Order: sequence, then C-alpha cells, then structure tokens
Amino acid sequence: LLAGNGYAKLDYARAGTVNAESAFNDIYITEPGGQKRALMDTISSGEIKGLVELRDTEAPAASQRLGELMARVADELNRAHNANSSVPAPSTLTGRNVGQSLETAIAGFTGGTNVAVTSSAGVIQTSAHIDFSAGTINGTAFTANTFLSVLNTQLGGQATASFDGGVLSFSATAPNGVAIADDAANPTGTPATAPSLKTGRGFSHFFGLNDLVSTDRTAIYETGLTSGASLGFAAGQSLTFRFTDNTGSRLRDVTVAVPSGGTVQNMLDALNSTSGGVGAYGSFALDANGALSFTASGSPAPTMSVLEDTTSQNPSGVSLTELFGIGGGVRASRADGFSIRTDIRQTPTHLALAKLNLAAAAGASALSTGDGRGAQGLANAGQLSSRFAAAGGAMGGSMSVSRYASELAGDIGAKATVASNRNDTAQALYSEASARQTSYEGVNLDEELVLMTTYQQAFNTSARLIQAAKDMYDTLLGMI
Repeated sequence: LLAGNGYAKLDYARAGTVNAESAFNDIYITEPGGQKRALMDTISSGEIKGLVELRDTEAPAASQRLGELMARVADELNRAHNANSSVPAPSTLTGRNVGQSLETAIAGFTGGTNVAVTSSAGVIQTSAHIDFSAGTINGTAFTANTFLSVLNTQLGGQATASFDGGVLSFSATAPNGVAIADDAANPTGTPATAPSLKTGRGFSHFFGLNDLVSTDRTAIYETGLTSGASLGFAAGQSLTFRFTDNTGSRLRDVTVAVPSGGTVQNMLDALNSTSGGVGAYGSFALDANGALSFTASGSPAPTMSVLEDTTSQNPSGVSLTELFGIGGGVRASRADGFSIRTDIRQTPTHLALAKLNLAAAAGASALSTGDGRGAQGLANAGQLSSRFAAAGGAMGGSMSVSRYASELAGDIGAKATVASNRNDTAQALYSEASARQTSYEGVNLDEELVLMTTYQQAFNTSARLIQAAKDMYDTLLGMI
C-alpha cells in the first residue's frame, strides 16, 4: 500500500471460523516510518470502511434482531403448545435446560397448575394440583427443596418427576401418559384460582415440558432469578469482555472472575466494579424478570462483546454468557438453533391440539381426539403481544410477533435501499470525475487534426521559401 515516499504494510489476524459470536481483530497499518496503528482510526470513507461497518455494525445488528424475532416466535408457539396435550398424552415430558437449580427455578411461581396421569383412552388416573401461592401439592406443604419428593408422593407411583442437568422431566408408567394444565383464571371463585405464572410463563411453558419448537441453546433470558438467588457458578471461573469504539477499534479487553458468595448480586458487583470489572465502560442491571442488561457509558458509547467465557453453571453446564444472553453475539446465534421437535416432525399426531378437561367425570375421557382448541392457539400465536428485548439498535417493547417481523423486514429493506442509493451516487460521482479528468488530460482528435494541418501548412510554406532562396543563390552563382 503506497503511502507518501514509501509503502505501508497492512496486518490482520483472521478470526478463523466465523459465526455470530466471533470477535474480530483490528486491521493494523505500519507506515514507512515504522509507526503501527489501527487502520480504521483514520479511514472515514471508501470500500474498506464500508465493508468493516457491514461486518461490525450492520450485519450484527440485523442478526441480533433476527435472533430476537426467532426466539419470540418459538416462545409464543411453545406457549400455545404447552397449554395443551396430544391425544393420547405422551408417556414422557422432557423440558429444556433452564440453566439453574430446581430450587431457584421453582422459587417465584404463583398461581396453580395440574399434573395429570391419563390412560390411553384419556381417562385421568391420578393428578397432582400444585398451588404455588399456598405452597402445597394436593394440600400437602412443600418447599423448593422438597418439591420433587412431595410431587412424586402425590402422583402415587403412576408417574415420576425428576430434575437432572437443569432439565425437569416427567415419566408415566406404561401405558399411561402425562398432561399438564394450569388452573383457570377465576379470581372471584371459591376458592379463587389463577394460572401458574413466572416471568409471564406458566409452569409447563417455563420448563419447556411440552415445547413444539426446540433449541440446542438458551433462547429466553428472563431467568426469574432475583438478586439474592444462588447463581451456581464456582468462584474463580471467568469471562473476558472486549470493548471497541465507534470505529471498531479495540479499546480494552477486561477479564472478570466469578466472586465468592455465589449470589446474583455478588456477580453483579464483580461485573460493575471499576477495578476488576467493566464499570469504566458501563453497568449491568437485573430487571424484575431476572433478565440482565448492559448499559454503556460515555459519548460515543463503546460496544461490548464477549471474547471468552469459561464459566459453567452447576448443575446445568450453561455458561454465564448463555444464561443471561450477555453480548450481541450469543443473542444473534439463537437464530440458527431452532427446529421442530423431532418426534412431532416424524409423527404429526404428537401435536398438542387438545385441552385437558380437569372437570371430566370419573371414568370419562379428559382428552378428546376431536378437540382442536390447541390448533387455534397455535394459529393465533403470531398475533399475541410478546415482550421483545432491545436488539440491534432497536428499542424493545410489547408488540405482536407479526408486527416485529414486519418492522424488521422493513428496516432491512430501507437500509438496503439507502445503501443502493449511496452506491448509485458514488458511481455517478466517479463517472463525472473520470470524465473531467479525461477531458483535462486526454487528447481531442479534432483539435489535434487542426494543429497538424496548421503545422503542415507552415512546413509547406517554409519549404517554398527555402526553395526560392536556393533558386536565387543558383541564379547569382550563375551570373558570376
């Protein structure tokens, strides 16, 4: 690369395998004098500038919004699916990894839900009514620590609940199945009832016990954790953040270690510390739903990403970054992890389309093959209001999935149009500049032809003068 009286050298270490979570290195330029600095510090336009902005800003922003959209689409479909059951009910219900212990996951629920064991004909064999508000199962008191044992006792051996690696599951004895249904909302009833609820999700939905859309990673970051809850990460584990400025140049890498104490607040204090944390660049905060967010400080505000995370939650194995969705990379990576549950994809009759009838008479079926209320719930999923997190520079808020998808498509289309118009403008400027340069430096054939004709005429005139002079000299010499 020419630079003044010498050449400059560009250095760039490739990121290897590129995905949504990749952290890219700076492009460095070494000038003829030997000074090395970040190339983007002095570039304000041009193709390289545009490509780097696309890589570091525009593409990640679109990916983050797409990841948020896909997560909410899956969440709303799963909300509808968890509220219903297939006919007959499945023999096992296996949840998703919630990234925390059962004790912290159970804490914070209100309302009530029902776990029913049904025969192949849909007849309820036994059931357990869980009243989270009262802290009872079929009237027997439970705590977060005794939840499983009390629940299994009340199921009478016809089904078993277990929790392993962050996953709650139910298994019924053959040939029975398991169905879960929340209490109906009846605040004026005797007794008053309300559906189970935590972070806006029912019991089955929160644990993902009957999800339609599955994923291999954490997709919803409303954990339900409070500041005093046990986090489950061992002290000494660490994660490294990278902060970059508005040009994409690296400001600093910060490594934060998991502190002793083990609570969410202990971790927040370590993250927000100005000495060993990221306090110099912004702060983390936990909201009422247990979602963690980062607010950058300064003007212009730096961009935060996660460079490395070696943490692992016990018992789930989920990292701190995955649990809370720290950084745009892990949030964007959600988009490619979703799929329809394998057994439903292979056997569509496993779709949960029927609603469990808890009021069915003894010996009567509580699940009807012709019940299609679950299908209606799935069809309406796109129109229900969902709580979107801020992503890719767009503000979050409550809106329907369909509206968010429309706004995302419109935003991407508008940016593509702006980019196309800028390209057309740049091409027009280039063409005009090239034409003017050619006009100034190039050869005009008509003008050159006139000049050549004039030169030829002058040459002929000079030749005749020379010939006339020669003739005169010859005449004079002859006279002598």
